[in-house]
Amino acid sequence: MVRVAKTSRKQSAPSMRAEATFRARIAELGGEVLEEEWRGSRKPHRVRCAAGHESATFPSNVQQGHGICRTCVADMRSLDAETAFRARVAALGGVVLEEKWLGNHQAHRARCVNGHLCTPRPSHVQQGCGICSTCAGNDSRASEAAFRDNLAKIGARLLEPVYLGANEPHRVQCAAGHECRPRPAQVRRGDGICRACAGRDPQVAEANFRARIAELGGVVLEPVWLGATTPHRVRCAQGHLSAPWPASVQQGQGICRVCAGKDPKTAEAAFRARVTALGGAVLEPTWLGKDRPHRVRCAKGHTGTPTPSNVRAGGGICRTCAGKSWDVFYVVTDDINDVVKFGITSGNPRLRLSQHERDGFDHVVRLIEGNPEARKLENMCIAAMRDAGEKSARGREYFPIRTLGTILDIVDGWTAPVR
Repeated sequence: MVRVAKTSRKQSAPSMRAEATFRARIAELGGEVLEEEWRGSRKPHRVRCAAGHESATFPSNVQQGHGICRTCVADMRSLDAETAFRARVAALGGVVLEEKWLGNHQAHRARCVNGHLCTPRPSHVQQGCGICSTCAGNDSRASEAAFRDNLAKIGARLLEPVYLGANEPHRVQCAAGHECRPRPAQVRRGDGICRACAGRDPQVAEANFRARIAELGGVVLEPVWLGATTPHRVRCAQGHLSAPWPASVQQGQGICRVCAGKDPKTAEAAFRARVTALGGAVLEPTWLGKDRPHRVRCAKGHTGTPTPSNVRAGGGICRTCAGKSWDVFYVVTDDINDVVKFGITSGNPRLRLSQHERDGFDHVVRLIEGNPEARKLENMCIAAMRDAGEKSARGREYFPIRTLGTILDIVDGWTAPVR
């Protein structure tokens, strides 16, 4: 059975209300709409603001409380940013020496509470940064002095003849006699200076990895240590060969993909066994992966494409037997926002269409029931949108209203025309 709803070319009542509301709001803000025709809530309309600036604004943005003029908004934001910057510097006990505002991302001359001359950026200050690099320990001489002082407090000794910078590794001898290479910036943040003392030395990491494998009943087959982030060959307690990363093992993950059900061969065997147990047969000649659809024939002879991961999670193997035969194709539109949506469903389409209606798609343009190839028709429409370079407005099958003609050409060419 085929039912077809024709498209009206007249402006709908919701669309007329949206236009009236938009024009009233522009007038309320002291502006004027220069666009003669209504183009829809999501299309830009030329307007003139109270200050005389001309711009193009979206009715939907205006209804959400946004302004209508980017020039006026930019001037206001710039003034607010300068006021906030000067207030923040004053709150920190400093003084802005720059006479003019240079912009939110430009350095401004200032004097901090301790009398240091500095050049903070307003955007950085508003993000919580200080105004003085010297007071923050970012001054090279102050940073070096603080670094040497921190080393002395923990009994360490600097081996480097000169200071290399806050973010450069420096050769240091810790209190236990280990030679290490900490960065001054890390030491200032409270990080340790010695990997060996912190248990992050490669020899310590290797010992911990081998101990954990032995604890899990496995054996490390790798003759040498390859690093914490390099796979190492291992035999688990069940005799399976695997190659886990030491870092992953130390984070609590297992050592064997087979035992964890993540091995491709094991997953394939489990999938085929489950399909057989349900009275079906796998038609796919090769394994495509646990998350890829595989062709299957169910016990009643229906052909479907379930994914192994869904089957393993308890899902069935046949949509037809589950009541998901995808035999209905529909096209609906949201005339207020100028969006068209096409899709498929199964059986009685009333529930699916009512869901779309609550979402604003209250105009049914085409409805084709009893079509066992509805999915193929949907794929043809998606391919046509892709070939035309049309990008989805949202989701997978939502497109601008201008594509409605192309969609209907495909739909009407697919089915016999209804008189």
